[in-house]
Amino acid sequence: MHVRELQWIDPVTAMRCLAHRPHLTFLDSAARHELLGRYSYLACDPFSTYMIADGRASCKGEVLEGDPWGALRNLLAKYSEEHRPDLPPFQGGAAGFLSCDLNRTLQRLPAPAIPPPSILRKARRCRPRAGPEWMRC
Repeated sequence: MHVRELQWIDPVTAMRCLAHRPHLTFLDSAARHELLGRYSYLACDPFSTYMIADGRASCKGEVLEGDPWGALRNLLAKYSEEHRPDLPPFQGGAAGFLSCDLNRTLQRLPAPAIPPPSILRKARRCRPRAGPEWMRC
């Protein structure tokens, strides 16, 4: 692992400087606590992207067979590094965004009996109204 210490900069300022970069991920502690708010992490321009859609994993656009979480574990194992106690706790791995759509990859649930309503369809039916109730649909 190559490490180079950088001069401190406010994490939000640093994030704004990188806002134009692809796949910007900003994990900000935001807390002003010596133990709980010590680290903020910024990452962008990943060498690889991993996605789960409809219960199937893909990496760099290539579909991966089997359990999506097992596939992610196998991918991350290729890049393991020895933990260095002189560095912050998170020293690499996967960083990104999770959504509630992953629920069926984490636990076995029956398919919903009724498809979820489309928020966009409902929004299109909304009409502005005069008075304080103008947002009511």
